[in-house]
Amino acid sequence: MKRSFKHMRWLAALALGALAACETNPITGRSQFMVVSEDMAIGQSAAAYSSMMGDLGKKRKVEADSPRAEKVRHITDRLIAQAVRFRPDSAKWKWEVQVINDPKTVNAFCMAGGKMAIYSGMWEKLKATDDEVAQVMGHEIGHALANHTQERMSIAYSTSIGTQLAAIALGARDQTAALMQQAAVVAIQLPNSRESESEADQIGIELAARAGYDPAAAVSLWDKMGKLGGGTPPEFLSTHPSPEHRKETLQALGARMQPLYLAAKSAKPGDAPSFLSSKEAVNERVVTRPGEPTREEFAARVANEPTTMSFLAEPFEKFKRGETVFDCRAQCAFTYSRRTPDWKKLHGRRQWRDLAVAVLQVGYLGDLSYFMLAEAARGLGLREAASTYYKRALDAGKEYGCGADCEGFNVPKLASAALGR
Repeated sequence: MKRSFKHMRWLAALALGALAACETNPITGRSQFMVVSEDMAIGQSAAAYSSMMGDLGKKRKVEADSPRAEKVRHITDRLIAQAVRFRPDSAKWKWEVQVINDPKTVNAFCMAGGKMAIYSGMWEKLKATDDEVAQVMGHEIGHALANHTQERMSIAYSTSIGTQLAAIALGARDQTAALMQQAAVVAIQLPNSRESESEADQIGIELAARAGYDPAAAVSLWDKMGKLGGGTPPEFLSTHPSPEHRKETLQALGARMQPLYLAAKSAKPGDAPSFLSSKEAVNERVVTRPGEPTREEFAARVANEPTTMSFLAEPFEKFKRGETVFDCRAQCAFTYSRRTPDWKKLHGRRQWRDLAVAVLQVGYLGDLSYFMLAEAARGLGLREAASTYYKRALDAGKEYGCGADCEGFNVPKLASAALGR
């Protein structure tokens, strides 16, 4: 009977842990199961990548200085600059891309932390154009930005760890380290979910368009893959399962991204630094060209650009116009209680765009929600919207206020002061 009670307590603890492990992705807005930290996912991915490239290098399967490899670095660097606009923290990743000389393999990948590779079969078998290569690499970067490797590692780890925890409850020896290593390997080999594929499609086609690569190439790329002969689909399709109506979805996405592509094509070249590991390092600092910003300077400059990716573009545009109205209470209460400490951290770091997005993702009706929107709007220079949200914070406080201490903020006092009352 005691063992049964212990088992029930273990199951309850596991269920609570699963709830606590859910995180809202800042780009897609989707809740993801995360028991493996991003630092762990990046570290394990880097180790796997180093081992893989080391083995391939010994076999002379890595193209280091070929014109094709240089072209891939150029394309990928432009994509990374766009990725950093929407995840400024990714500027700190040790981005790397290699061309693997394997003419029979049509595949590419990007691990957590920006470790990438593309196989020469993309050119040998598909005759991929630069625009199509940009779509492939943008798609792979999309997986990294949306933390898909971390998510798959968490699922693999939790599947194994559940058995381990049951064993621990019965007195077995802890094997956490071995299970974590296994989870990293499984995550690299697992096919992506169709949900993850759809997210990476949308992120990738937008990154490519903003970098000046034709969105129509996403459709032509998938057409080419579908027409490969021999009866065996390319390896890319085995680890990147096709969501329903993918071609039609890509065509629709391409139409939406066309204005971004045309704007990028007509714009002057940007001053983004290189994010790939190809520059000379002096005292562990990356040497930049004269007048070029450092990676940190570039990330800080673009962090609060008043735009977001298309996943949240419509609600973010409403926010900028001062039109956001919240009406969710009971259904959003749990998420609100979990996310408010994050809001405080973003406020303290003056990450106004990320703060606005985080509040919009929760949608909770309360004075703190409107106050945080007001602070974000003011930080982004949106004075009229800020004034509107300060007023809504005071109005909401009459019925849905959290008192004089909301995560350390006296909302009525601060909102009134901002309005000059």
